[in-house]
Amino acid sequence: MRYLLIGAVAAFAAAMATPAAAAKYKCNCYKGAVEDLEASEDVNINCVDTYTSFDNSSSVQESHLKIYVDGSNKKQGDNDTRIRFRPRDNKCLLAVYDGNAEALRWTGVYCNNDSYKDLSPFNFKKQPASYTDEGEKKADTYTATYKAETDGKHYKGFLMFTKAADDKKYMQAMCIEDR
Repeated sequence: MRYLLIGAVAAFAAAMATPAAAAKYKCNCYKGAVEDLEASEDVNINCVDTYTSFDNSSSVQESHLKIYVDGSNKKQGDNDTRIRFRPRDNKCLLAVYDGNAEALRWTGVYCNNDSYKDLSPFNFKKQPASYTDEGEKKADTYTATYKAETDGKHYKGFLMFTKAADDKKYMQAMCIEDR
């Protein structure tokens, strides 16, 4: 499924042309996409873990937050996804935002470091089309972005999907800001 990522990083880089784009991201990446993701000069991605199946869950963590996507949300037929958030290191989750919709998805004080807060929807944003040197259109790329606040640190992150011939979107990376 490596073909899914063709052009995804370049299109995503255009969408991340904000101050957050200069950030470094720890990611759990689809194994066939690691080389292309880490080679991007526009988005600083470090694939600290990989997966080979779109049927199993994946997670990535930083000191005060862990995000998790179950297998049923790594392959999408619609235009949003679900993400689970868990505070770590005796911190509390305070708020989660959908970056694309610019909407608050949850607020409160959630201090259970052993269980996840399951939130949705995180809307996909289709990235600008990209083309090969020969002028062929590359696979469509979609991102779901989030911001999560803990009482220790605030994080931004994203999930990157590409659309395949079966019209489904397959997750290529789930990333959290490396803070």
